[in-house]
Amino acid sequence: MSEWQCPLCGKHNSIRYYDPTDFVNDILIIKKRSLGHGKGFDITDRYSLLDGSDPDLLELISDRVAVIYDMLYETAEEESPVDLEDDDEDEDISDLDEEMIE
Repeated sequence: MSEWQCPLCGKHNSIRYYDPTDFVNDILIIKKRSLGHGKGFDITDRYSLLDGSDPDLLELISDRVAVIYDMLYETAEEESPVDLEDDDEDEDISDLDEEMIE
């Protein structure tokens, strides 16, 4: 059995059964209460974190998502072929040498 580890939360997930198609596009806070020893839990409240109720937690999640986003797109850029025919962004090496001397 193969698993992958979520870079956001660290949870291990089965590759075989992972399908985010029906996931809700929200960050939900779910409050629970115990039903007693061995009897499970009851959901007492559920609301969106995007309503601004916990800005510190939202900032932690946002910062981590930004790191993951950068990681994914840096990897994609490294694997994409380089366009050597693009003359618009070419710089004259002698200009760079002059800038370094100054």
